[in-house]
Amino acid sequence: MSKAKLAYAIWPWGLKEKSQMIAALKDMQEIGYQYFESVATAVDLFRDSLKEFQEIVNDHQVFPVSFYFWNRGDKANDVATVERSLDFLAANKITRMNVQAAGKKGGGATPAELRLTLETVQAIGKLARPYGILPCVHPHANTMVMFENEIDFIMQNTDPAEVGFGPDTAHMTVGRCDPVAVTKRYARRVGFTHIKDVRKEQKTEGDFGSQRGFEVFSSFLELGQGEVDIPGFVKVLEEVGYDSYYTVELDKAPVSNKASAAANMAYMRKLGYA
Repeated sequence: MSKAKLAYAIWPWGLKEKSQMIAALKDMQEIGYQYFESVATAVDLFRDSLKEFQEIVNDHQVFPVSFYFWNRGDKANDVATVERSLDFLAANKITRMNVQAAGKKGGGATPAELRLTLETVQAIGKLARPYGILPCVHPHANTMVMFENEIDFIMQNTDPAEVGFGPDTAHMTVGRCDPVAVTKRYARRVGFTHIKDVRKEQKTEGDFGSQRGFEVFSSFLELGQGEVDIPGFVKVLEEVGYDSYYTVELDKAPVSNKASAAANMAYMRKLGYA
């Protein structure tokens, strides 16, 4: 039996109002999810109302397991953003966080950009370690960690005790990576995942972060609707006893966020992981 648990990324419900998180958790509860991931914006929204956040979570019995942070390419500010969030994360018993490299349209980091990304990730890892939180580097299209050589550089130059790997099946596919092969290489360093589907040769572009600071991709698909080898990806992690979360995510739902969350739950149940 799998040691991993199923979670869902709730940021598509909205990030401007507390009511949007409440609506997301209501949907999660009704579908049957027990865990969720949100993003750094949610930390800002609830930073001064921790008790309210925890009351909302407890009311719905759907619990946070990660928050997603995206770097901007300014090391001091990127590290500071995480540093001022660590108390909130620790108060909510978070042990994992996703970290996305700074954006770059088309990807393809220069050696200097990769070095800056590495230094930023290393600094975040050292800050988070005393809190028992493992930052997981998240490959993402149109960023400085998009392609396989960039993933390799970061993984091979970081301390596994301070920096983990957070593979995303769709973004790695867009970055011309084989999610199964690359994840197998670093399987024992995987601390968190994003699972979503996409067609391999379909032109895939995001909106380049309008109004959010991170991109939304309209061409990502519900699980089983694309060409990503999701069973193979999961198998690689099961073989090493992965015990964190399979976090399903869909940037833009074709009908509604709730309908897609239910469809994705049904797919994971067929695999035996829900």
